[in-house]
Amino acid sequence: MNIKTIIFDLGGVIIDLDFNKTPEAFSRLTSWKTEDIIPLYFEPGLFQDYEKGLISDQELRSGINSLFGTNLTDQQIDEAWCAMLGSVPKARLDFMNQFRKDYKVIVLSNTNAIHVDSFNQTIQRVSDKDSLEAFADEVYFSHELHMRKPDLEIYEEVLKLSGTSAEQALFLDDTQANLDGAAQLGVQTLLITQPNHIFNLTAHV
Repeated sequence: MNIKTIIFDLGGVIIDLDFNKTPEAFSRLTSWKTEDIIPLYFEPGLFQDYEKGLISDQELRSGINSLFGTNLTDQQIDEAWCAMLGSVPKARLDFMNQFRKDYKVIVLSNTNAIHVDSFNQTIQRVSDKDSLEAFADEVYFSHELHMRKPDLEIYEEVLKLSGTSAEQALFLDDTQANLDGAAQLGVQTLLITQPNHIFNLTAHV
């Protein structure tokens, strides 16, 4: 494997993630059932538009109140929206950072502005750095690129922007569909089934 670039996903790889906690939080605030909220993340509409940066933070909040028929405050919405985000162990940040000695290190994540603010605050608490950018050479977020995984266009764009050859890139993600999209372009992939599996990376480069 002639790897020169390592691409890390965030949620479930670097950041602990419990996806169900956000639908559960909104269920407690609304009359909706958790199982009816979960599909909203996987179909075109409000949540994916926000993840692609097609609408603003306030448009998301207004859209959530309209969708659920509620009058929640911005704080209530933001706390529920970020409920899925868990800890960011500094050992994982340092592990990712150490590869910068020999490889270009990139982060590619489906995320959004509210989540970025939240996990950067967590990073500030566990490290002496202000943000995720301190631990990678380049960081690409879906809401800034206006596209999301697993669409081929986001991988094509990241490879182009970073000057990276697909065949010389290794992509770590916790979702097989995201890996499959990158693999179609010739990117080498590694499925992370639980976050601390990233420490096995040295066996793959």
